[in-house]
Parts: sequence; structure tokens; C-alpha cells
Amino acid sequence: MYLEKQIIEKSSLRGLCILVIESNRDERDLFVFILESHGASVISEASVSDALGRLRYQLPDVVFASIKAICDYKLAEQINIYASKVGKEVLIIAVSETNRTVYPAMAEDLNCHACISKPLDINQVVSLVTTLAGRHVQHNSFVI
Repeated sequence: MYLEKQIIEKSSLRGLCILVIESNRDERDLFVFILESHGASVISEASVSDALGRLRYQLPDVVFASIKAICDYKLAEQINIYASKVGKEVLIIAVSETNRTVYPAMAEDLNCHACISKPLDINQVVSLVTTLAGRHVQHNSFVI
């Protein structure tokens, strides 16, 4: 049962393309490790301008970006414009530096789907993405 749960959890993000925009290399690498180890295809960019250039040609399913970048560059609006052109919804998750209560409300005002704070918790990141993407794990039981 434990092994089955690990296999299901490790593939819970399979098929999702996720863009991580993070200027800090160590934190960007941590995001990539967490998401790829659970089956996601991950694209990472160090700057918003590089990410916006990529979004013109490759639209991910989920975007992680700092709440500051989302605010300063009107990132959610730009992502939604690209997404509407192809009839797709992109889940936008704001990342805050601290766990202040004002950030979730701020993220909602910026048209984000969720807000997560640092330091990153592997289970919280994966659970958030699976929930938002509608990826609910089903357990099949056989009765003999």
C-alpha cells in the first residue's frame, strides 16, 4: 500500500506543463525538482521578460511567479491574453516571500488562482497544483 501511494503521488502531475519564473537560481531549481519529481514537465525562467517571450510560443498549464512580478508586470493579465487567444485557461500561482495574511487577498485581486509562501513545502506545492488542476487521485479497490 505504501509503495502504491508513492507511485501515485510521484506521477500526480504527469502531463502538466508548468512555468516557474524565479530570479533566485536555488529557489528556481527547488521548484523544478519538486515539480519534475512528481511527473510535471517544467520550464524555468529567471526573468519576467524571458518568460513573456516564451509564453508567446508555448503556453503552460500552470505558472508560478512572485507576487511582486505579477503586480509590477501585470503578468496575470498578459498570461490571460495569450491564453484567451488559444482558448485555454492557465492557472497562475503567486509566490510570496513571507506568510503574511495580506498576500492571498492581493493575489486574488491580481487574478491569481492561489498564493503560496516561502519556504516551500513539497507536499503543499504538489497538493496545490493537483487540486487546482483537478487531478484527484483515485484509489481502486478489488473485492474477491
